[in-house]
Amino acid sequence: MKYLVYLLVLANVVYLGWNIHLDRKAGETVRELPTLPANVTPLVTLQELEKQQQQTKGVSGLNALTDSQPPGAGLALSCQTIGPFLAEEELQAVVKVLGEQGLKVKRRAAEVQKPNGFWVYLPGMKREQVLQAVKKLEENRDREYYIGKGNFVSLGTFNEISRAETRLEQTRGLGLDPILEARYQTSTEYWLDIDTQMSAADVLDTILQDHPGLKRQAAACH
Repeated sequence: MKYLVYLLVLANVVYLGWNIHLDRKAGETVRELPTLPANVTPLVTLQELEKQQQQTKGVSGLNALTDSQPPGAGLALSCQTIGPFLAEEELQAVVKVLGEQGLKVKRRAAEVQKPNGFWVYLPGMKREQVLQAVKKLEENRDREYYIGKGNFVSLGTFNEISRAETRLEQTRGLGLDPILEARYQTSTEYWLDIDTQMSAADVLDTILQDHPGLKRQAAACH
């Protein structure tokens, strides 16, 4: 019985060594296989085929995205705008200079509000109240007023805030309740939007030197 056990152990060792030898030979055989001819298609497993398709899909999708939205496609180009022009003659002169340099120019109008002094007045009221306010002014020999539409009483317009405040306190001393309000004037300015490049920097600097009232700003291209 003891010899039988030894015999089985020996058989297992021999069998294990033979399998290792076969695996090693198989690996060497695979490495020594010759290169397939160009007209022969190698066999692939289903898992390998699915992996190749996923990789190809990812690359093609990236290429399609790059073609439809090339790098920098979402960035706004930077152009220049020069202004404000208040006189048509000055604007036309600059347009001519820019045109001679081959620059594309687009004229743009913009409405702006600028401070235009200060106004002291009594707001609109009933006719009887207007007559009472005027009576107080007349009794104090104050005739610097006029009655406008809507029954408001203007007490004067001033360029300086200090004079407007003096007038305000003066009429308050008469028992009136005036209002001091800043005035604004709406005017139209013109700007030139220019599709510029770095080579145009010199001509723009020259224009700004020749026209001190103008300024240059960056603007999005249209």
